[in-house]
Amino acid sequence: MDEVRTPPPAAAPLTRAQKVLAATGGLFFAGLAGLGGYGSFASVRDVAEPWFGGQAWIVPAGVDLGILALVSVALLLEWLAMPMPALRWMAFAFTGATVWLNVSAAHGDATGMVMHAAMPILFITFIEAVRHAIRRRAGIAAGTVREGIPVARWLLAPWSTFRLWRRMVLWQITSYPRALTAEQRRRHALALLSEHYGRKWRTKAPADVVWMLSDGVMLDEALARVTELTAPKPEKEKAPPPRKAPQRKPARRQPPRSVATDNEARALAIIDAEPDITGTELGRRLDISTRQGQRLLSRLTRPAPASTSSAP
Repeated sequence: MDEVRTPPPAAAPLTRAQKVLAATGGLFFAGLAGLGGYGSFASVRDVAEPWFGGQAWIVPAGVDLGILALVSVALLLEWLAMPMPALRWMAFAFTGATVWLNVSAAHGDATGMVMHAAMPILFITFIEAVRHAIRRRAGIAAGTVREGIPVARWLLAPWSTFRLWRRMVLWQITSYPRALTAEQRRRHALALLSEHYGRKWRTKAPADVVWMLSDGVMLDEALARVTELTAPKPEKEKAPPPRKAPQRKPARRQPPRSVATDNEARALAIIDAEPDITGTELGRRLDISTRQGQRLLSRLTRPAPASTSSAP
């Protein structure tokens, strides 16, 4: 799944001291703009008089008003997070033209040239400072201001820092601590894949996972996939060995009927000759087991059941 983007932090409101300092700076800027306009007005008018005659005052007034209009609109657009670089560069061009016209009025005198150029340069410097402050606060509110990477990291690890900066620029990661956390998680996933697949993990791991980790995007989904791929698989339970069926004792084979009849005949002859013979002795003489001899003796010496006749 995609990473959850945290909302941009709200710009802290100005304190009372900051507001007082900003108002003071605004007054100084207004004074600088007034003095600069007044100082350059006569110089630029004199330079433009050969071409404009009595209307020469229009040139310095129009240039100064144009600069103020361009600067005001450019600052407003910066505040609205809708910067238009063309306005800024156009203001620079008009300011440069004003500086050139003022320097021309010095007729080559170095001291006069520096004095004529000083106030327009101060004016542009102040405007750039205000523009930077407005752009910074607007960017913080919109979540588009990218935090810088410390110089020490550039010096200690220039190549990895460049790749980190590149990902911050490409994927709009504005927070440096968040970028560091993402880089640590990415490297951890790379270590897991390298341990699981070996040195050629890029060719063995799924292509989408390799892409996400290489570009540093969709790290939540990438790390979940890596965890799933590198998790140790549970060993299969070994099936218990099959139980051996209990061996049945082979049943004693019954002697053939002819053999049994012959033994009975011999047993009857022995019993008639020796009525007191035991089953053990009978089995020994007949070459059968003692138990069989006892059973045979019991069966042959058992009295026959008396027959009952019905009364008349």
